[in-house]
Formats: sequence, structure tokens, C-alpha cells
Amino acid sequence: DRGFRGAGLMPISQNIPQKSYQVKDPLVSAWVEMVRTNQDHFNWYAHFTFRANTRIIGLNRQRVTYIHPESAQKGLRRLLHGLNRQIFGVRYWKRPHEGIIAAVAWERQKSGNPHAHVLAGNIPDSIRRMDVVDLWFEKQGIARVHEYKQGMGAEEYLAKMAYLFKAGEAEIDLLGPWGQFQPVPRV
Repeated sequence: DRGFRGAGLMPISQNIPQKSYQVKDPLVSAWVEMVRTNQDHFNWYAHFTFRANTRIIGLNRQRVTYIHPESAQKGLRRLLHGLNRQIFGVRYWKRPHEGIIAAVAWERQKSGNPHAHVLAGNIPDSIRRMDVVDLWFEKQGIARVHEYKQGMGAEEYLAKMAYLFKAGEAEIDLLGPWGQFQPVPRV
């Protein structure tokens, strides 16, 4: 064991990086705990960015505007609504225990463009992540959808947004049937 550390190598079981943030704020620790209690149901960790609107306003001049935060939230809700209809059927909203759960941390990039970090769950394996990325690119902008892996720090990173939330620079939303959902049926 000492020989491995001295050479800068670790045993194979320790090669996976485990991230842990030192939580000092009770708000952040509450978010981390809430997300961890539901981590068995999460499937995806995703980032959604919105396309900037560029307008030509004169010779060699252009104006760049960004989507309003409420429109950004509506765009993400529309995506989740479409996925819910595909997974649970057209009238999924009449069955309050069915649906995708999502913890969404909103922030603004340096440019002012809204950006969302999403932990989503209750999604069957039959839904391809790249289909969601392609759909988002068609409608809104750029997305990255990763498989959620427990213990890699996604829940702490999402909850770290609570520091920005506390400063008024970020917002955290919970979407879907958090209190009463049932796992998706396996096909």
C-alpha cells in the first residue's frame, strides 16, 4: 500500500474521484440532503443553455439580446412536458403520482444568458439522451445530458448554487411530483 502512494499511484478501487464540498451554510446542506434522499431516482445530470438573439441594426453593427428568465423557465418546462407525454401518456398530469422529477438550478452566465443545471429522474432507459440534446438544439440552444452517477458530486454542485441563490444571483426550482411520485414502469 505504501509503495503505491509513494509512486503517485492509487489502488484501482480508489481511482474514481469522489467530490465533496465542505458545507457550511444550513441552506446548502438542506438542499444537499433533500437531493440525496431522492438520488436513487435520478437518471440524468444536464446543462441547458439558451441561444442568443442577434439582430443587425446597421452597417457593421449588431445587437445581441438574451432570452428572458421566465421564457427560459417556460422552455425547460415545455421540454419536460413533452418528455412526460412521451413516457407517461397524454393525460399524465391527471395522475399526480406520475411524471419526471427535476431539481433545476438557474444561473446567469457572464454574458447575461440564462443557464440551467438539472438533476432529472424517473426517466426510463428507452429515452435517449442524445434525442433530448438534438431537440433542445432545434428549439433553444445547447444542451449536455449526462448519465447521473451517485457519489460524483452532482448533488453538491447543484446545491452549491444555493450560495448564489442566497446572494440573489441564482434560483432553484423543483419540478414534477416530488412528494408523491412512483417510479416509472419498466418496459
